[in-house]
Amino acid sequence: MKKSLSRKQVVIIASVLVVFLLGAYAFWIKEGNYFFDPYNGLVTSIDVQMDEATRALVQQRVATAEASLAAQEESGTEIDTALYVTIAENEKMLGDLVSSRLMYETYLRTNDSSYLVWNSYAKLLELMKDFPAAEDAFKKSLSIVAIEGSYQDYAEFLRTHYPDRIADEKAILDEAFVSFHQTPWLMIALGDWFFKTGECDQGKAHYDVAVSLSPDNAASIERDQAEKLEVCKQPR
Repeated sequence: MKKSLSRKQVVIIASVLVVFLLGAYAFWIKEGNYFFDPYNGLVTSIDVQMDEATRALVQQRVATAEASLAAQEESGTEIDTALYVTIAENEKMLGDLVSSRLMYETYLRTNDSSYLVWNSYAKLLELMKDFPAAEDAFKKSLSIVAIEGSYQDYAEFLRTHYPDRIADEKAILDEAFVSFHQTPWLMIALGDWFFKTGECDQGKAHYDVAVSLSPDNAASIERDQAEKLEVCKQPR
């Protein structure tokens, strides 16, 4: 014959269940959004300052592009996928980062070989503070077509958000050097890297090359170089 639970045992079991349910509810309130909101914890919008006339113009561009897409879908004609990029860029200008992201992603699902769109998408993800996804997008852009501007954007991304990853930054700069050799930007970027790591002679040498490559900006480059050399004189 089955032994029934005592009143004390029932109370203990009920108490444990209540504690468990309360804990589960608290977890759901705190973490539940992560299961349903893919942008939870990210920046989804920014406050963009623009006059009303400009805002109305940008909104009209979005509306026109959306109407064109709707008409193409309804008629069954070939979709002009460039319209997705148009909407993405203008939604970004309006500060709606989620709408912009969705349009970039829609475009990239149909054409993932545009290095320019991947780079623009990466910058949007950076604005949203989705840094791992942004880095993947920067790398994807460079894997398709490696232009100096994309190296600049990726190197700046690493310096800004991952300042401790100095080896990764140097690897990117060295990779750019293999393709583009001595350019004003690259010499300054490499010079800054050497100054940052305390190799001041190398930093100065790279800045000297930048001065020779960009005589019109020589005064500005030399001023920056002098400031960094002063820092080098300070005890570490």
